[in-house]
Amino acid sequence: MNCLSWSIGYGRLKNRKGRAEELREKFGLKKLHNEILLDRFRTMSQPTLVSKTNGLSGKLYIASQMDKIDKIGYDCVAACVNDMAALGAEPLFFYVNISCVRPKADKIKGIEERIAQACTEARIQFAGSEIVELPDTYALDQYEIAGFIVGIVDRKKKIGDAQLADGDIIMGLASDGLHNNGYVLARKQLFLSKATMEVYYDTLGGTLGDQLLRPTRIYRASMERLMESGIEIKSCVQVAHGGIDRALHLLLHEKYGAVVKRRTDTIPPLYHMLHKDGNIDMQQMRETFNMGIGMLLIVSEENSERAAEYLEEAGENVIFLGLVETERELIRYLE
Repeated sequence: MNCLSWSIGYGRLKNRKGRAEELREKFGLKKLHNEILLDRFRTMSQPTLVSKTNGLSGKLYIASQMDKIDKIGYDCVAACVNDMAALGAEPLFFYVNISCVRPKADKIKGIEERIAQACTEARIQFAGSEIVELPDTYALDQYEIAGFIVGIVDRKKKIGDAQLADGDIIMGLASDGLHNNGYVLARKQLFLSKATMEVYYDTLGGTLGDQLLRPTRIYRASMERLMESGIEIKSCVQVAHGGIDRALHLLLHEKYGAVVKRRTDTIPPLYHMLHKDGNIDMQQMRETFNMGIGMLLIVSEENSERAAEYLEEAGENVIFLGLVETERELIRYLE
């Protein structure tokens, strides 16, 4: 019985794999490569492979409503590359799974073109994609994208292993919009539809839909610039998979405290709209959205000004948020 079940499952897996290859040939998608030589990493004392995966369900729904599903592949790459940057790892290659009811050539090509663009900008190899047809899972014209990334880091230089000290500085790097956080809540509270997202707002400097679909910022180049300066980055996290409050706890290894200023002067207009028009209280905002910050990092007090200079020279908007308190376990917020 078990052998029979396994054989049937294996047969389905082979058929699905064959179908994916058939679709790539049918759509005329270029053949991609997933082999990378590791010779240049022999100088690392402890070369260590690291991996991350990211999905885009909430933002995909908005993109589908706006008929801009082809734009969304960029975000999947950016989220994965930023996770590598937060570790101090060099990303090697990116792979994506695209699931839908019935793939359309123009949609798949558009998604892959944006993925390829992001991979080029982030200096990472696009290893390929798996196209999976799941007619019993998704609605017509609905797509699900999940990205997987592999990187390499010298374990002795991996960000996040340094001991935090009282008075260390918490800094944030400004985001380009929501990135990948809070789209389900935004859609629910703002009653989003294609019509409402096409409305132009002077306060936003564009339509609501365009603001919600701003591509995720890639921080690889600026983080590498800071690492090359020799300044120690004690801890770093991308503000993703939850709001800024959760990211702060991860930044502090979930065992240290901090005093953090709740800055309103650095919050972009989109978040004020979500707060007021969406009737979302500020505590829930912080638990759900990145509040205009895409990356958090900690450096020593004596290195903070120099770190900010390097990051600003690399094109980042640096926001000073607070101080580490190692004798506490709670994060204290100042208005």
